[in-house]
Amino acid sequence: MFSIGIILFDDFEELDAIGPWEVFRVAAELSVDRPEGLLTCEMTSLSGERVIAKKGLQLIVPNALTGDSQYDLMLLPGGEGSRALLADQAVLDVLKQVAAKATWVTSVCSGSLVYGQAGLLKGKKCTSHHSCLDYLAQISPTSEVVGNSRFVQDGNIVTSAGVSAGIDMALWLVGQIFTPDFARKVQHYMEYYPEPPYGV
Repeated sequence: MFSIGIILFDDFEELDAIGPWEVFRVAAELSVDRPEGLLTCEMTSLSGERVIAKKGLQLIVPNALTGDSQYDLMLLPGGEGSRALLADQAVLDVLKQVAAKATWVTSVCSGSLVYGQAGLLKGKKCTSHHSCLDYLAQISPTSEVVGNSRFVQDGNIVTSAGVSAGIDMALWLVGQIFTPDFARKVQHYMEYYPEPPYGV
């Protein structure tokens, strides 16, 4: 059984969490009959049962993240609420405790700022939303901050750029947990073949 915890807090960016949630939950449904075993994915909260996201989405999350929580993969989204976490030493300590037990420590968007503040990115390559790259370099000066990448892996740390980039990261992770061929099945189920109507 491979367990995934997506960590929510008030004012998180909706797609940062919901995009990977969709990927991992589809993978869980499609992995039921695989010999590698099942994958589970749940939401857990830093800010209480009722979490209100940046654009007003409200979620009831009965699972609270504590230092005793254990996941094979932890994912921290970003959003405006991540700034408050930077100054919350109790939260940073919990994240460090959970990360120490995880196989994969992952973030989307400005979630990497929180990891940087917690000291989890020391000496690591990492990324974030394009608007946060300079700030990330300030928070974690020993890190190699990479721009223009959908996601960056360094050891068991995987950080992604903003918002939709978390979907790409999650699909890659499914390919690592299972196989690239299985990840392609998840991608096909989701019909995730981006063709944005407007070029950059």
